[in-house]
Amino acid sequence: MGYQESSGAVVETTARETILVVERNEASRHHLKAALNRRNRHVYVTSSHKEAMAALPDLHPDLVLVSLELPELEGTRAVDVFLQRSGGCPVIAVSAAPDIERAVEALRHGAVNYLGVQDEPDRIQAAVRRALEEARSTKSLDRVRQSVHDQYGFNQLLTQSPRMLEVFDQIRAVAVTDATVLIWGETGTGKELVSRAIHERSRRQEQPFISVNCGAFTESLLESELFGHEKGAFTGAVGLREGLFEMADGGTLFLDELGETSLNVQVNLLRVLEDMTFRRVGGRDSVQVNVRIVAATNVHLDKAVAEGKFRQDLFFRLSVFPIRLPPLRERREDIPLLMRHFLDEIAEEYGLEPPVVATEAMHAILTYRWPGNVRQLRAMCERWVITRSGQRLEREHLEADISGHGDAAEAGGSLHVDERLSMKDNLLIAQQQVEKAYLFKALTKNVGHLGKTADFAGITRRTLYTKMKQYGLEAREFRGEE
Repeated sequence: MGYQESSGAVVETTARETILVVERNEASRHHLKAALNRRNRHVYVTSSHKEAMAALPDLHPDLVLVSLELPELEGTRAVDVFLQRSGGCPVIAVSAAPDIERAVEALRHGAVNYLGVQDEPDRIQAAVRRALEEARSTKSLDRVRQSVHDQYGFNQLLTQSPRMLEVFDQIRAVAVTDATVLIWGETGTGKELVSRAIHERSRRQEQPFISVNCGAFTESLLESELFGHEKGAFTGAVGLREGLFEMADGGTLFLDELGETSLNVQVNLLRVLEDMTFRRVGGRDSVQVNVRIVAATNVHLDKAVAEGKFRQDLFFRLSVFPIRLPPLRERREDIPLLMRHFLDEIAEEYGLEPPVVATEAMHAILTYRWPGNVRQLRAMCERWVITRSGQRLEREHLEADISGHGDAAEAGGSLHVDERLSMKDNLLIAQQQVEKAYLFKALTKNVGHLGKTADFAGITRRTLYTKMKQYGLEAREFRGEE
């Protein structure tokens, strides 16, 4: 098959391979076309982000080559946008001025390779061939793994727990509607997987699914991320930038850790939910979108409302269809199933043999509380594959926090009880003692790295900061800093 410039022509649908090229420089476009053109391959070339987005719904590319010098996207943001909007196909970043730092940054953002637009045709062709072969291999592996999910799975979720099967029923019921969904669950319970399952079973499944962790941004940065900004809106705003609401137009926007947002951001979100219009930061014109909202939180929003930390009207607007995800300790029957899946998956990824889990080791695993839930279990499985590949995993090989402590209640014997105080006051003191001891060990284990400590403990960074301040713990003390 041949190729064509973007001109509104009908996209060829019988090509064996379809490659989308997004490059603003005409000479570079011609060079890439010549390098990529092969029999039974369709190369579709555009000069802008806007033209590429218009072509995507009908094109269904197997690979995207995107320039990092597009005027409407900033550097590696182009990689983010096309990974989210192209149905998960691989993306190769190209640049007119390639350098190592830029290459590393592009790969961190998910690009499978990094090329210079004027690289030798053989190098371009080799990179493209490798990317297409890896994509085909991944699809084949996905088909094999589907057999496991046929019996116990639902999208990427695995269970044999009655409580989770009820969640699956809720997903099926709400997915076919456009109702707003609020997912509550502890960190690591799979809130984003549930949101993706809702999207993939909805009539918006061919449209973008955009995810944002609201707790990862300051108030001003989150507003710019969600709603975009106009040129000159603030220092550093050198051009117009689309926000995530615009990127998700027609699809689903997943707002994770919504309980971490400020009241000002909550006001703006309420306005968008009411009529699906908003203004970019620094803009005057209203932007209209059609977006389904799925929100998630690991805090009880009704309590946050009572404490004045979350708007009641927004809480009611979000709670059209609430879904509660049980923590792993409430679905222990799933632990062996999840472990076997993770061990096999990770071992295959690394080219290793999965370990054989001894009975006593499994007992310790089953009685552990798993504060980080499924995310923590997967991380542990990865460690066990690396350290015990092809060997027996005995109880003594487990991390000390699993083999030594089945449940927080075991610590009760070492707590001091003051008979002069009420039971409630003693419980409060005991809770504080356990929290401080736990955080001390978690910070020590993660060498003062706050992000890793928060994930390990199953809490947000903001909660970790608050607890550390309360108990006089400083990260630098665990990093060996003066």
